[in-house]
Amino acid sequence: APALVPSPSARPDAAVAGQTVGDVVQPGAEPNAGATAWEQALGAEAKELLLSGKPDVWDLLTRRFESRIINAALAVTKGRRIEAAQKLGIGRNTITRKIQELGLE
Repeated sequence: APALVPSPSARPDAAVAGQTVGDVVQPGAEPNAGATAWEQALGAEAKELLLSGKPDVWDLLTRRFESRIINAALAVTKGRRIEAAQKLGIGRNTITRKIQELGLE
């Protein structure tokens, strides 16, 4: 079967080790290279949780992210859910469901 990620020699445009090619992180890549401060903090938090053996890291961080972004949108729109949903690029039913699931009411 063909390799999922071609070796750098097979692709002239491929990055050297330590860089990313598209969405693929090459061996030796620094995961936070070029990331903003909040992305670096997110990466550090994820790594800390993973190393601590915390289960369900994906769910935990996703809920925290969604809570903060929805609260920010609601603050900007002075609580107007439909406008907040539009600014976030999600539907009004989605924001209502997320608000309920995350206990933001």
